[in-house]
Amino acid sequence: MKSPVITAFLLLPIYFYFGQTTKEQKFNAAIQEIAIAFSMQDSAKISKYTSKEIGLYQLDRVGMYDHYNHFKTLTFSGTTYPKILFRNAKDIKLMALEYSSLPAWDCDKEVWSKKGLFVDTTKIDYLLSKICKSRNKFGPDTIPEKKTQFFYELETKSRRIVFYDNDGIELVFYMSYLNGNWYLTIVDNVSSDCSA
Repeated sequence: MKSPVITAFLLLPIYFYFGQTTKEQKFNAAIQEIAIAFSMQDSAKISKYTSKEIGLYQLDRVGMYDHYNHFKTLTFSGTTYPKILFRNAKDIKLMALEYSSLPAWDCDKEVWSKKGLFVDTTKIDYLLSKICKSRNKFGPDTIPEKKTQFFYELETKSRRIVFYDNDGIELVFYMSYLNGNWYLTIVDNVSSDCSA
């Protein structure tokens, strides 16, 4: 008879495998739902993926400076949020998620380097915390170090997703894995803005 410790040890890889699969399945499903919700401007569906504690951060460029706005709830009828990301639901075609290097934005051609729906799980993107540091160094702000550290820690639990289709429709956002669930935490309108 096998000891309970050996049995538990043998079952651990199976538990880990199925746990990871479920995590990735949730991730993929959330991305697809969020893309559709943005295309339909369905704030209720997006709110389902918004953490009540953290909310949602939108990154924008105003003049020379990148900045962020924080929103506890999402509405498409407000004047500040969001920039129109999709024209309407018929414009978006769901794509299979590709785990690969992310496309880069080309300011001269005004296009992303490749089309599709991408996530790169081998890299962590620290755009929001870099914006805070840059604004403190070059801009008119004094963002507390504690706030910048909060963003940095949030980014370490996040994945950056880039959606870009044949019609030039784009959406760049971050999903954060918090307390066993995926949440939409950052929407990036900065990376493809070459206005500065």
